[in-house]
Amino acid sequence: MKTLSHHIMLALCATGFGSSQIHPVIIDNCTKCHGGVKQKGGLDLRTITAALEGGETDTALVPGDPKASPLYQVVQADSDPHMPPKKQLPAEEIEALKTWINDLKITPPKKLVLPDPSKQPTAVIDQLIHSKWQAEKIAPARRSSDTTFVRRVYLDLLGRIPRLPEINSFLADQNPKKRDLLVDHLTDTDDHADHLAQVFNIVFLDRAHLRKRSHSNRKLWLDYLRWAFKTNRPWDQVGRDLVLARPKSDQERGASWFIHDQRDDHSQIATRVSRTLLGKQVQCAQCHDHPVAPEIEQRHYWGLVAFFNRSLNVKTPEGPRVAERASGGYDKFANLEGKADESQLILYSNEIITETGGKKANDSAELYSVGPPKQWFRKLKKDEKLKKDLPNLPVPKFSRREAFAQSFTSDNPDFSRAIVNRLWALMFGRGLVHPVDLMDSAHPSSHPELLAWLARDFSNHQYDLRRLIRQIAKSSSYQLDSRPAPSAGQPPLDSFFARALDKPLSAETFTRSLRVALGHENPNDETLRNHFAMILPDLFAENFSPSVQQTMFLTNAPFFDEIISEAPLLSRLQNIESPQALIQEIFQSVLSRAPEPSELERSLSFVKTKNKSSIQHFVWALVTSAEFRFTN
Repeated sequence: MKTLSHHIMLALCATGFGSSQIHPVIIDNCTKCHGGVKQKGGLDLRTITAALEGGETDTALVPGDPKASPLYQVVQADSDPHMPPKKQLPAEEIEALKTWINDLKITPPKKLVLPDPSKQPTAVIDQLIHSKWQAEKIAPARRSSDTTFVRRVYLDLLGRIPRLPEINSFLADQNPKKRDLLVDHLTDTDDHADHLAQVFNIVFLDRAHLRKRSHSNRKLWLDYLRWAFKTNRPWDQVGRDLVLARPKSDQERGASWFIHDQRDDHSQIATRVSRTLLGKQVQCAQCHDHPVAPEIEQRHYWGLVAFFNRSLNVKTPEGPRVAERASGGYDKFANLEGKADESQLILYSNEIITETGGKKANDSAELYSVGPPKQWFRKLKKDEKLKKDLPNLPVPKFSRREAFAQSFTSDNPDFSRAIVNRLWALMFGRGLVHPVDLMDSAHPSSHPELLAWLARDFSNHQYDLRRLIRQIAKSSSYQLDSRPAPSAGQPPLDSFFARALDKPLSAETFTRSLRVALGHENPNDETLRNHFAMILPDLFAENFSPSVQQTMFLTNAPFFDEIISEAPLLSRLQNIESPQALIQEIFQSVLSRAPEPSELERSLSFVKTKNKSSIQHFVWALVTSAEFRFTN
């Protein structure tokens, strides 16, 4: 009997309401038994709609009435039955659940009304960010100073702090459009391409994965990334380069490494492609539908694997390549209840790719445009290995990878949304969807209209990455100060972007900045970078939490002390005779700014001219300070 639930569901259907956010207390404590893995009593608690519908009994949720909601009743200490079965929720979580139910109003989701597509992205960014401030009565921070801006934009666009001449040149410039001009200039440099190559090397082949692999075979891969960013290769073409892995030019050769480096692990290829290029973590749906995001189903996981499970690594005269068979790859999968299905070539949009010519279980030469050796068409003898050292790369007439590469980059909002969100996170320190690789219904966008508009604009402008980065950097929202407005009271949530967020420097950015600060002409040092990559925080981390290891390394490591002691900066500083000039030079070199009067006074009491020890210790204090280790 579902009279209340049925009445509410009819109202929802009439308005087109489909799904909504469930409370974190429910996600953390209830969806293990009432989610994608299993649904005890037929109850699914992944969405408000499902909670309203209920299971074998009436609705689990009565909006506005906690006492009438079974979901609230069963968590009370004296309830029978009691949920969760083996623990008691803390009083504060029960109270949070009560407040949420009491305030819950069932209204249809607002249809996204997007600004005019002809508007400039910078204007739309500011319009939609500012409208959120107004709606929430939030006072934004003031505009950042030129000194703050020049350091921030060099760190974000070049992955290093600016040098003294670069700072002085920008500060002396009287052109009112100098910020826009600097953004345009920096994004045209090879250093910008190198920085993005370093960032996306980690995005595509994360640090943990990179540590397990030989570095000797990655030169072509890094060369490809640098070339792609230097030439501003359209992002949809980059996506196809990586997934299809059939280079047509010398510059594209390294793109094959993205799949080749997964060593024929088709499940890993599928999850990595989904996370990096579509912003979705699909591995949770391997054995069951996603536990908290109903739109990601088990068939999507196995459908994604099916696009790649005919692929295998081979060697050719042009280098390592990823071949593809023309037949096979018809896997069955079963959920935890034992129900079996056959995988299909299916996208998250539920579009199913039909294989030309139907199912092909037997391999034959006529199925290829470039054929493999005859050995591939027969059953291998005992102890015989498949020949993978080939004169040419085998290419089937119907390629699953090619079909996927075309489909997932064409008219696919997920593809554009994922890179827009990741670049936003790179520039702002947090994505419009946070974390960046959890773009699902359980992690809604803080600004859905803005994300949708930017994704549409990005695809409408030939997937131009450089244009998108420039427009973000030129927005007034990006150029805010990191200190909250004096009238703000309690600092607003990070998701409102009402101030510049403090972003910890990655190992790459810290290393390059350290070398610039210490006076080295070349900011790159691979050995140093690798050392810091073992210690400093990861890119796009969900939360920043400094570790004891980081603190101990920065304060006590002889290796770090030696880097400072032997730096060109130390030699230059020892020749400065004026104490005030010495302090000024150290602050400008390391923190990209002049010292405040109080800082100057305190510094003079410690630093002695011509005294290497005191100078070295003072430089060490600044390069290990929070101000140096963060972008603000």
